[in-house]
Amino acid sequence: MTSPKDIADELKSVIGSNDEEATVKHFLDMGFPPLNESSSAKWDGGLPVGRMVEIAGPPSSGKTAIATAAMAAAQKAGGIAAFMDHERSFSLTLAPKLGLDTTPGKFIFKKPRTFEESLETAAKAAAAIRSKKLIKKDAPICWVFDSLASMVPQSALLDKNGEIKSLEDRNMNDNTALARATSAAFPAFAQHCEEYDMCAIFLNQMRTKIGVMFGDPRKTTGGNAPEFYFSQRLWLSASQIKQGTEIIGQEVTGKFVKNKISRPFREAKWRFMFNPKDGTGYFDRERSLVEFLISIGKIDKGTAGRIVWDGKTTHPETLARKIEAEGKFDELVKLLPAAYEPEVVAEASTDEAAS
Repeated sequence: MTSPKDIADELKSVIGSNDEEATVKHFLDMGFPPLNESSSAKWDGGLPVGRMVEIAGPPSSGKTAIATAAMAAAQKAGGIAAFMDHERSFSLTLAPKLGLDTTPGKFIFKKPRTFEESLETAAKAAAAIRSKKLIKKDAPICWVFDSLASMVPQSALLDKNGEIKSLEDRNMNDNTALARATSAAFPAFAQHCEEYDMCAIFLNQMRTKIGVMFGDPRKTTGGNAPEFYFSQRLWLSASQIKQGTEIIGQEVTGKFVKNKISRPFREAKWRFMFNPKDGTGYFDRERSLVEFLISIGKIDKGTAGRIVWDGKTTHPETLARKIEAEGKFDELVKLLPAAYEPEVVAEASTDEAAS
């Protein structure tokens, strides 16, 4: 009987050796260690480079802020960030406040007309970056699409003569055009992401399934293909934080309803606050991490909602602002346990588990 080694040697001349498995070597920090950990089982991990991921949630829940943090992390690692503004709402003025360098060459900003143009531009640019060795081989590319729901397929925008369709010319086929477009394009685009070491982040909108009595009634746009080709799907939910009658922010819960990188159905919570001067949103990472450390027993609780820090009692908000003012966020990070085993917070539905 022929041995496995002899078979392998014989086939090597015909089809070559076995390929390496598709593994993630780099991650993009999302700015909040518990969120990184729920994504990749590492406090300093984050979103996977070489994969397609989805971030979906309600308005003003911080989807773009998470994506911007990932883009900034790619730049810090010597890579390039890019943003496809299909919603026509990205602010190049405010983005640097979140750590993004908008200098051309470090940042690419486009406003594509169609779904196909958007993906083709990203693939061409990533291919050029790698083939021309414009950045180091192990430097990441982070490409954000905002949002999948607003990406218009060419068939829904243009008629057979290449002219823009009037609203009167739209029909039922246009309503399902995006689902057909993702089904046709995503298999190849997923391979581009792996080949070019690119993290493709698709922001998405939430919809509600009609008539669902049990389980999660939420769904996202784009048809069924995203459920299979996204390696991660991070879904956000939010509740208001009020000061008196004024809404000053939201407490956001992020759940990975799909995760092919680490264990799925993990959650993280944080505070996403609104700047009183210009209304922009920002992570309150200091207060959020203080609350997380309290929840896992790394900061002792005092009485009447207070905590113990350096042998003194104080309020969590006071400590958070002190840490922020002194630039000592790393002091909080050092309290995170090396070994952390969170609880499974939700049961997977059959459909989610299958995808």
